[in-house]
Amino acid sequence: MTYIKDLISAVLAGIMISFGGAVYLACSATDNAPLGAIMFSLGLTVILIQGFLLFTGKTAYLLENKPSYILYLLTAWVGNILGCMLSGLLVGLAKPQLAETAQKICEAKLNQAPWQTIILGALCGILVYIAVDYFRSDKDKKAFPKYLLVFTCVPAFILCGFEHSVADMFYFAASSGYLLYTGKGIVYILLVSLGNLVGAVLFHTLKKTVVAKIAEK
Repeated sequence: MTYIKDLISAVLAGIMISFGGAVYLACSATDNAPLGAIMFSLGLTVILIQGFLLFTGKTAYLLENKPSYILYLLTAWVGNILGCMLSGLLVGLAKPQLAETAQKICEAKLNQAPWQTIILGALCGILVYIAVDYFRSDKDKKAFPKYLLVFTCVPAFILCGFEHSVADMFYFAASSGYLLYTGKGIVYILLVSLGNLVGAVLFHTLKKTVVAKIAEK
């Protein structure tokens, strides 16, 4: 029953990220990508407030949990994909112009070398971790800094061209769907997911090490 609840929560998270992605596509189609990058933050903000399960928000804590945590992350990953596939296919069907924009974005992503994809995914994982970890560590739901961090870290990784696996799941689904089902597309999503995980885990581990050493002094 727990995994079913987690899966549903992950699907909802995928849908929220899709809303952010749809806004970004709409703004990009009118040459207003910076505004779209800022508005994309809406998706992560809702996820954090509602406590939905987002793969990139949980990866950092892999090494400090039991092996069963891997199944938890897989549940999040699969649920996020399902939410993005549903939303992306509907957006692509209802708004063909957004599907065209998504297709151009996805084709550019698929032209990257695998090592580039992993590095860009890792850098994105760090920024998402910073925003998510600070938001959850601050118990004051009305604290301004936590929201400011979300609305800066998210546009930062988008405008820098860093890769977010869940957002990419939406873009691939919205691009008429076909790019999502190609072998190259699947490998791409796996590489981005790996990059997101590695970046978040390494940064979280280094941060804990530094904090521990400072505490010893």
